Amino acid sequence: MNARRLFFFALAIGASLAPRDARAQCMPDLLDSLPCCMPISAQLPVFPAITQSSKFICFRDCATQLNANLCVTIAAPNPVNAGGPVCGVYAINFKVKTCGGAGQTLWQGTLRAHYARNWQEIDQLAHTHGVWRFLLNGDLKASAFLQANAAWGNPNVRPGCYGNFNAIYVSGYVDYAFDCNNNAWTAAWAVNHDCDSIHHPAGSPRAGGAFHPNRSWTFLGPGANFFVDPVNTPTASGSGSGESMRWNDWSTTPGICRTEEAASAQLFSLGSYCPCSTNPGAPAQYDDTSVTVVGACGSFSRSHLPPPVPLFQKRIGRWQNPVVFPGIEDLCLAMGDMDASNGCNLLFSTENYEGVVTLGGNLAMTYSGTPLGRTFMDLGSSNKNPGNMARVVGVPKVTQYIVNVDLP
Repeated sequence: MNARRLFFFALAIGASLAPRDARAQCMPDLLDSLPCCMPISAQLPVFPAITQSSKFICFRDCATQLNANLCVTIAAPNPVNAGGPVCGVYAINFKVKTCGGAGQTLWQGTLRAHYARNWQEIDQLAHTHGVWRFLLNGDLKASAFLQANAAWGNPNVRPGCYGNFNAIYVSGYVDYAFDCNNNAWTAAWAVNHDCDSIHHPAGSPRAGGAFHPNRSWTFLGPGANFFVDPVNTPTASGSGSGESMRWNDWSTTPGICRTEEAASAQLFSLGSYCPCSTNPGAPAQYDDTSVTVVGACGSFSRSHLPPPVPLFQKRIGRWQNPVVFPGIEDLCLAMGDMDASNGCNLLFSTENYEGVVTLGGNLAMTYSGTPLGRTFMDLGSSNKNPGNMARVVGVPKVTQYIVNVDLP
């Protein structure tokens, strides 16, 4: 037994001695327990409200232009109901605020959260965490307090599209982590509104002008100990297996979940540059990535060539505190077009995918104890069902395909 597996084995024994009520929350989602394409229900815990530090970042020409320390209140996720709770779909309200006292709300919105996957982590204190990842998308609105403030006139604070749509579309993720040893919840998250070429392209529902061609914005938390780095943050690359693809079948609402399809993936960089600038010297914040994910039931998702919008990994930065979730972890946000083929109904489509890449963090493993890689990419598609296959970009959407990639 190598040292890493011995470490996991020893910690697993220790975890088994934790109080039973805490361990009851640390459980697998049970989405991989049936053959291909079968209906299934996700086993998920009740997630709490979270209050923590946060950041509001503006990138201009792919360089950091504004880096504000704020706070956030994330309401308890509310299961979406459509004749019953929709499998794996929640509504989560975010309020980004000033810190201290009651705090003044600056941005708020209820985002749609599509469940992606879960795993276990062992932190630096040898605590076991159950982690559940959701992919987020929706609109954020500026508060009356922010719009009345002189800072609202600053183009780094006020996205140029806001006056046209009275909201900004964001996409990203949230990880909920439950410390199975001390019965405590925390979270890490990020959402992003990108420059015109990505979130306001020609033909999209919110196209129609040069709103902010060289600016983009990222909200994230926890903000404490996060270092913004649009240049040196690593991106995902390589080959991996052991993760999955999953189909949300919206024709059977509310029971949309289908079993996970074991998958393998290959990622490699096609080069980095700044699609949000005409300045040839702009930092190469975005990595144009070739992605191919092939499932065991015949499904696949792969980068669309030639790409209307390449599959980008956007470098954001890293968390730097080893004893606070998510540990020392790099963050990229992912977005772009991919071709998709559904092995269950044999339908083909080209879809805009959005999601997240996290690199590093705590040691991770499955609930059966198999060690996982240190790089996770999770993507959600833009289409709702076979009757609505138009490519959707830059507006709130419902996800049909979930893609999970696990790399060393």
